[in-house]
Amino acid sequence: MPRVNVVVQTAFIGDLFLSIPLLIRLKKTNPLNQTVLVCKKGLKEIFLKWKIVDFVLEVEKGQAQSYRSALAEINQFDVENVFCLHQSFRSALFTWRIKAKNKIGFGINLFEIFYKKIFFDRIVFYNKAWPDAIRQLSILSPTDAELHKFIHGKDWTYLNFKNQQGGFELIPSFFQFPQLDLNFEPKTDGVLGRKQIALFPGSVWATKKWTVEGFGIVAQRLIQQGFRVCIMGGPDDLKDALAIQNFAPSAEVLAGQMSLFESAQSISQFDLVICNDSAPAHMASSLQRPVLCIFGPTVLDFGFRPWNDKSQVIEMQLSCRPCGPHGHARCPLGHHNCMKNIEADIVFEKALTMLKTHKSSEQT
Repeated sequence: MPRVNVVVQTAFIGDLFLSIPLLIRLKKTNPLNQTVLVCKKGLKEIFLKWKIVDFVLEVEKGQAQSYRSALAEINQFDVENVFCLHQSFRSALFTWRIKAKNKIGFGINLFEIFYKKIFFDRIVFYNKAWPDAIRQLSILSPTDAELHKFIHGKDWTYLNFKNQQGGFELIPSFFQFPQLDLNFEPKTDGVLGRKQIALFPGSVWATKKWTVEGFGIVAQRLIQQGFRVCIMGGPDDLKDALAIQNFAPSAEVLAGQMSLFESAQSISQFDLVICNDSAPAHMASSLQRPVLCIFGPTVLDFGFRPWNDKSQVIEMQLSCRPCGPHGHARCPLGHHNCMKNIEADIVFEKALTMLKTHKSSEQT
């Protein structure tokens, strides 16, 4: 019976990608233990084929049987530690039912820390001001003395915010995404030296989506500059992708044509990813791709900036931001100015600058 550590992270896709530094750190510091990841359905292939974890158990929200099946499989292992990253009551209850020597979870305030002692042996304070990758890593501190010493007693909020040049301060190597083993040979488009840009216009939340027109104009102008532009996303993004292609007929529509794993793999071949504050930003960051991320209803204070040193964020300064922790089906005030007022010219010029900067850094 293998001895394992279990990580329960059943949040959104982007949150799970921001768990990668934690998962790699856990394997590095526990070489004798295998790692079991519990996550939402559809992510197993990525985390196994990229060799981030050893086992993946997928669960479906609202499907109690999927949780029971995952629990039965976990309890066949010799579980040393369970790290519950997800904040929900369901995840806490699921963790409580795992037969493990040590169960560790997050608490945000005194009340939550008190009631979660029912489910967990150790509670780690969930610092809402920190970048999410560091927040998640902090849950390892009760079992990782080196991490605990490095991470605590310091203010990491400065990594959330743009500097005077419009970029971000350098991420300490302790927190960065590692070099991932993709076992993948990037493909080219057959035009030697042509830069390739991926546009991801989608989001789970409608108000987090920049305008189709904005993406369309940027696509058109990038193609005029000689770049290859691919419009990507899932099946739900195909309608927007085709509308964007109306502005730029030479853009290639790949939305809905690839699995999540294939889409994640393909990101590694792009020189720049332009997207909303959504999962593709974190997928691309994990592969060390430059990301130009467009923020609307959400803000950098939440800790979800693209997590690498090659990325930038465009946003409007409005008094109504943020209007919620995630986004909405429609703008609460009815105007959606946080996205509508972001001009295509600004995004295009920033994209050009990033492409030139990235090219210069590769040559030096």
